[in-house]
Amino acid sequence: MNLSSIAKGQPLVIDDLCLSFGGNKVLQDITLTLEPGEISGLIGPNGAGKTSLFNCLTGLYSPQQGKIQFGPTPLNGLAPTQRAALGFSRSFQHVALCPELSAVENVMIGLERQSSAGWLDAFLPLARGRNERLSNRHLALAALGRLGVERVADESPTQLPPGMLRLVEIARAIAGSPRVLLLDEPAAGLNSVETRELSNALKMLRSPSLVLVVVEHDMDLIMEVSSIIHVLNVGRLLASGDPAQIRANPEVVRIYLGDDDD
Repeated sequence: MNLSSIAKGQPLVIDDLCLSFGGNKVLQDITLTLEPGEISGLIGPNGAGKTSLFNCLTGLYSPQQGKIQFGPTPLNGLAPTQRAALGFSRSFQHVALCPELSAVENVMIGLERQSSAGWLDAFLPLARGRNERLSNRHLALAALGRLGVERVADESPTQLPPGMLRLVEIARAIAGSPRVLLLDEPAAGLNSVETRELSNALKMLRSPSLVLVVVEHDMDLIMEVSSIIHVLNVGRLLASGDPAQIRANPEVVRIYLGDDDD
């Protein structure tokens, strides 16, 4: 099954979310709706709470207040593995591919949560395990193909440039046909050519079945790919709107985007 074959997705709703660590308020009264079929950008200065919000959405952090709901399903109290089973997938700021595995084998790791073969299949030539590995390789190749990088499937990550590594990591995140995809600074460390390729790849991922959220400091990228942008500042939601509205928001310009003359 691929993303485009799934019916209209469900929104991810965040209501009055608050998160603190030892009296330090990391997120305060965050309320927003992340819609399927859109690319939602999440921006803000360092320390604004962007990654902490991702960690709340995936279950790594437990907020002290507020609700998170995916369609009709409340997420409060669900472990990261349970949210993954609902279709949550994410990437991290730093690429983490196994150098001992090929690109396609790294992508296949993203399919482990939906594999049914047991540990014994990994050591014995059993038909079930063999068939599942073939199926997973096919799905992994399809994920690489969606991003236009299937040609590097059998290469080692040590042989690939940073931009290609990012696309392989995103392929791993989409291989299991997620319903929610959270990308944390996918353009970090990329040059202008690689960033342009990433932009094209992100646009190809847009789907009515997928909630796609991108945290990014590259403003040219986020303005180009996003349908809507949410701006965080010191743990609070400062503004939400389309790229033109965010560019024109005086508070966003003052706090984050800066003046054109700077």
